[in-house]
Amino acid sequence: MQCSDVVSLPRVLLQFQSRFHTLMESLNSDPKMAEFMNTSLGKYLNSHPFLALSLLVFGALAIVPVGLFLVFAMVTLISATVGFVFLEVFLLSLGGATLLCVLCGVAMVAIIVTSILSVVYVTTSNMLNLYYSQRVSEEKRDLRKSQGCKNQRGQ
Repeated sequence: MQCSDVVSLPRVLLQFQSRFHTLMESLNSDPKMAEFMNTSLGKYLNSHPFLALSLLVFGALAIVPVGLFLVFAMVTLISATVGFVFLEVFLLSLGGATLLCVLCGVAMVAIIVTSILSVVYVTTSNMLNLYYSQRVSEEKRDLRKSQGCKNQRGQ
């Protein structure tokens, strides 16, 4: 390695310090930051730099797990909602198919019962018509016989 390619460590640290100093001046000149630094919490953190740095590091490190948890919660909520909708559609379809089967069964039973009642009605009415027609014809015959007997006696 050539000597010109190697940058000395103190020079890099001085560049870092100057950039950090510039960043801190721009932060301190910000009106919102100046307003925060005038509060009691800002004054306390200014007097306790280790605590301020600890809070800053904690906040920076906590962003990733909190963000992952919020993404997980949203994905879970969306999945549960979609799953619930699919479950409801499935259950409604299953209930509709069951209702259709039950109604088809009720229709078949109604047709069978109606057929049986129609056969019973037709058979009963024919039997009653036949019975009463024979009875009426016997009564007419008996009536004729009795009138014939009366006519023969009266002559």
